[in-house]
Amino acid sequence: MPDQLFVQLQGDTLKMLSLDMNLLSIGRTPDNGLALPNAAVAIRHAEVRRQDNRFVLTDLGNGETYLGSLKLAAHQPQILEEGALIRVGPYVLAYVANSDVLKPPDEIRELPVRRDFQIVPVRPPRALHQAPKAEGKASAYLDYLPTLFSESEFLGRYLMIFQTIWEPLQHRQDHLEMYFSPSTAPSKLVDWFAAWLGLEVDPLWPEDRKRQWLREAMSLMRSRGTRYGLVRAIELGCGVTPLVIEDPKKPFWVTVILPDPDDQSSAAGGSATSRENAERLIAQHLPAHVQYELRFVGQADDQRPSPT
Repeated sequence: MPDQLFVQLQGDTLKMLSLDMNLLSIGRTPDNGLALPNAAVAIRHAEVRRQDNRFVLTDLGNGETYLGSLKLAAHQPQILEEGALIRVGPYVLAYVANSDVLKPPDEIRELPVRRDFQIVPVRPPRALHQAPKAEGKASAYLDYLPTLFSESEFLGRYLMIFQTIWEPLQHRQDHLEMYFSPSTAPSKLVDWFAAWLGLEVDPLWPEDRKRQWLREAMSLMRSRGTRYGLVRAIELGCGVTPLVIEDPKKPFWVTVILPDPDDQSSAAGGSATSRENAERLIAQHLPAHVQYELRFVGQADDQRPSPT
């Protein structure tokens, strides 16, 4: 069984460490083999090294290390004997060599009993009013700082203020292209993007119709002023395919026929063919020198002129 090292704080055994390595660093930060988080412990306080099947303790000169009652000089190795007690700050480390029965240090050495002590009742501790700890983990920004700052609870909570502010902005910056896509842009920006292109949308349109309008914006602008551009704009804006009639005897004149929105059989498909909506779309996508006539007919109306 390897040698053992018991770690005690104020008489309580915190952990037991097996010395199955060649070098054990002792210090305050988590990157040490034995981390002792206390301000009285240096970042690199001491080390235990294996030499010729024995362990030696070396103070690294950054703090005070005691072997029993002896204060160690810096960088002067001391051989650890069975039952040796090492004091680093408020911690006591007990060294047990090849012990089959693991016992805490208080059971290894019996202290002499003094008869001149008087029994005095212990006074209750003073009530401490400590600030409540913040819920949740500390800020991830600590990972970008030196190891020295990782043990500061206040700094972790302080950096969380800036992380809460900057993380949404950083997330938006990393996915900026999604804000300019008709499929993923926030609904509040859809009308704004359409206004950029000069293709304003009706605020009463459903959101899916607005997004489809933006998807075909470039195609609508390229075909504006043509028969296809007019038909496609009415299809997207009203949800129905219009009948556009051009009469050779009446140049610069078109007739646009749409189903009557008041007709129950025509409105069954869920179209939005109101006169205001249709007239606005026609005025935007028809050449300025062309006049038009807008007609609304029912599905059973047989008086619709045939296209020429």
